Amino acid sequence: MSRFHPKPWHRGSVFGDGPRRPLDREQRARFRYLLEMHYRAGRVPAKQHRVGEALLKRLGIDGRCDPTQATLASDAGCKPRTVRRAITTLRGLGLLRWQTRLVRAGWRAEQTSNAYELAPTLAAPPVLPHARCGGQSGRETPRELIRPVPLPSPAERQAALEALARIRAARSARLGLA
Repeated sequence: MSRFHPKPWHRGSVFGDGPRRPLDREQRARFRYLLEMHYRAGRVPAKQHRVGEALLKRLGIDGRCDPTQATLASDAGCKPRTVRRAITTLRGLGLLRWQTRLVRAGWRAEQTSNAYELAPTLAAPPVLPHARCGGQSGRETPRELIRPVPLPSPAERQAALEALARIRAARSARLGLA
């Protein structure tokens, strides 16, 4: 048997409702807190932060959360592409999981929506990269050995000042300022 899925776009999909996880008041507050802390740490941009808030807004009492990306985009005031980036970022931070929902349409299976699951309390928090200087998480710039520049002698300094004075006089004469 092949180890590859015959239809990789259906891998991890489910027929039916999908996962539902109701959150009580404390868990909602924890999700909002974690989202805010990731925003303040610079891991989640402002628009993606608003998408996380929109997901929390759309979470039902029974744990059902399956809004379309267009609905989340209108709630957050951004484009659907930003919503796709946001849900990927939130999944990477461990705040969100989702499953593709399918329905039968004759002999085919079609995707209806995604079933989102907000996860404010995971058993093991994800390992986050340490922020470098300036908050950059990319590759670190190689350090070079900084050698002190020797100071010029008083005679070299005087010669440089005289050369600058000659250049200034020539430019002034050319512009007619002298």
